[in-house]
Amino acid sequence: MDQTSINALHRNKTGKVSDKWASYLPHYDALFAPLRELPLTMLEIGVQNGGSLETWSRFFKAGQRFIGCDIDPRCAALQYDDPRVSIVVGDANAAPTFQAIRAISPDFDIVIDDGSHQSMDILNSFVNYFPLVKPGGVYVVEDAHTLYNDAYGGGVLNEYGAYSFFKKLIDVLSFQFWRDELSIKTFFRTFFPHAATPGFILDGWVDSIAFRNSIITITKAQGPGHEKLGERVLVGSSAQVQTWGGSFVAAAASGTGNPGP
Repeated sequence: MDQTSINALHRNKTGKVSDKWASYLPHYDALFAPLRELPLTMLEIGVQNGGSLETWSRFFKAGQRFIGCDIDPRCAALQYDDPRVSIVVGDANAAPTFQAIRAISPDFDIVIDDGSHQSMDILNSFVNYFPLVKPGGVYVVEDAHTLYNDAYGGGVLNEYGAYSFFKKLIDVLSFQFWRDELSIKTFFRTFFPHAATPGFILDGWVDSIAFRNSIITITKAQGPGHEKLGERVLVGSSAQVQTWGGSFVAAAASGTGNPGP
């Protein structure tokens, strides 16, 4: 079976032009390796010349659908020999485009946002499309360095930008440890009215967030919930340095203890 890497596929490809930063390529190889043999579905927001869709379809040979969405009407002329590849032209966050994408596939194992790079578009796309990511799937924001740029609605001190949103989302991963102090709805008042806080955030569907230079990766949990730490697994029979009383172990298991010295 062909195990050519994304790095090699991208660097050696011909045909439609694809534009990726070098650091993305080994990251994608590691990130997507567990998904490579699955009959997955994938959405890429922003396709430009369409070359990356060729790369994805060649890497994920068992993949079922590869959908590219772009607001540029010239993308409608992109043609692919692979029938698994589809192009939807339109604003990904406009209702007709959203419906057209869902008509092709109702959910996705991978979503990559390589669209306008505007802070508000990135935030809206995440709110709209992360709920369509399957449990255990991944959502990727490319070229996140633009979020430091005022011209893209960002800025390093911009509390309303998408980067600030994803940084706040980190704290939701540990909500079980501060839930008695503040509600998630209040925590996100900078971005959403109380009644409009996305349900997937309230329900605890975000499992992890990873930040790299210019790329953000959000993994969806296998199921909803905020009790992510799990039970404390204390094993062994010899405790020569530190002993634990039954009450301490019980407290730790409930999330109120402080394991370690």
